[in-house]
Amino acid sequence: MKNNYRLSSTIFEREDEKDKVELPKIFFLSVEGNATEKEYFKGVSANRKHLGINAIVDVEVLSRSSKDTGSAPSQVIELLEEYLRLRENGKESLIKDIPVEFVQKYGVEFIRDFLDGGDNIPKKRKNAFVTDLLKIGYDINYRKYLQNYRNDLDEFGILIDRDMHTHSEANMLECIQYCKEKGYACYIVNPCFEFWLLLHLSDVKSEYSDRFDMIKENKKVSDNHTFVSKEVSNKAHHGKSGINFKKNYMLHVDDAISRAKEFTSDEVSLVEEIGCNVWKLLESMKNYSK
Repeated sequence: MKNNYRLSSTIFEREDEKDKVELPKIFFLSVEGNATEKEYFKGVSANRKHLGINAIVDVEVLSRSSKDTGSAPSQVIELLEEYLRLRENGKESLIKDIPVEFVQKYGVEFIRDFLDGGDNIPKKRKNAFVTDLLKIGYDINYRKYLQNYRNDLDEFGILIDRDMHTHSEANMLECIQYCKEKGYACYIVNPCFEFWLLLHLSDVKSEYSDRFDMIKENKKVSDNHTFVSKEVSNKAHHGKSGINFKKNYMLHVDDAISRAKEFTSDEVSLVEEIGCNVWKLLESMKNYSK
């Protein structure tokens, strides 16, 4: 059964609305992975100054529930377009999407007051409303947070792995064409996002010149790793605390960009050849000025 409410986060993953700063340009990104990619771009966002990125531009990775494992290219697009519908319709879409039984239970006036801040609503009743909606997967706080972004300069894109073991060539090409028609950026890493991380840690073109086939095939080498993710883990020593962007990657972003340019960056070519075009997003952020 299709989940109609995939946009989901936790209060610990996002800043409070009162602390949110309006920025002229944000790159909204729907990603395939539910952990590593999110942590990487959270690191980019938090360290923009050190990366030479203008403070007026940022990247926002759309969140979904940790239980939501939908990672097919079409599902990554689906999450982005769920956000775009929310963005287009604003506050009214929040009310419209709420099942009628909840509207009847709490009342439209209550819901409008809640969306306007809910200063006069008892905390217990607000919490009950939020909890009721979370039971059906509707994270109204996260949606409320996201719908405030309305800047005309914002850009939208997806980030997917090639992963020949799960994504067919036909599906990848269909995804690329669809993004092109819709005007979405389509960032692809072949074979997986960890290849982009490896570019931070190694001169891949030189060090792995005799193992490109192993990178492309990216076989499982253990319960927790494929060939590429194992190489990254060996070099960066990822642990329970995550990838540690500031320690392992922040100082090497420019190296990764330069090294990525040694491989193919064309979306269609990336369906067959190892490489990535994530560097284009980083360069767009670095080069933006108003």
